[in-house]
Amino acid sequence: MGGLLSKICPCIFAEGVGIIGRPIRLAKETYAVPGQSVEIVAQCKYDVTEEQVEWSRVIIAKGKEKEEKISGKDAKKKLGKVTIEEGNKITLTLSKFGKNDGGKYTISITKEEGADPDTAETEVIAEDPKRDKKIRGMFNEIDKDKSGEITNEELGEALRKANPGMADEDINMMIKESDENGDGKVDYNEFSMFMKKAGL
Repeated sequence: MGGLLSKICPCIFAEGVGIIGRPIRLAKETYAVPGQSVEIVAQCKYDVTEEQVEWSRVIIAKGKEKEEKISGKDAKKKLGKVTIEEGNKITLTLSKFGKNDGGKYTISITKEEGADPDTAETEVIAEDPKRDKKIRGMFNEIDKDKSGEITNEELGEALRKANPGMADEDINMMIKESDENGDGKVDYNEFSMFMKKAGL
């Protein structure tokens, strides 16, 4: 695994993936294997309630773009389950990702009635099962406590092992770049995008 992780170093700094200063952080890309469940995770800078959160998506249907609201009070066709943890970690879970479910998914949070909502968007992309298996194997090897998330400490340890001469400042920068939603941990989607930038 060290050889694979060492490939990240010259690649990851070419383009930062974090979005700094925005009220909602959401990975630019979310990878989903057809037939399996997928979680889309957003991190908000303030606490929210379920009533304040809406999800919508734009998909391609019969060759045309179709926009639909999939959660919230005005959603005609509800899709997936929305959960909120620790007040500001919002997850949309699709129990089974279908072949037509890829597209742009947007979260909107309205803090106060009548105010403009804060929004963030991710592209949900169908993943090659072979690549998913390979990247998940690497993810699980780094996730020492099997929590389903890689902590900054776990990722830092893996990077130091793969790149013994790398400066702490560079390692810390890579950790920050990999943590798309700013929650202090790296979930599978963030890790997968992190590795894709390294050409894996």
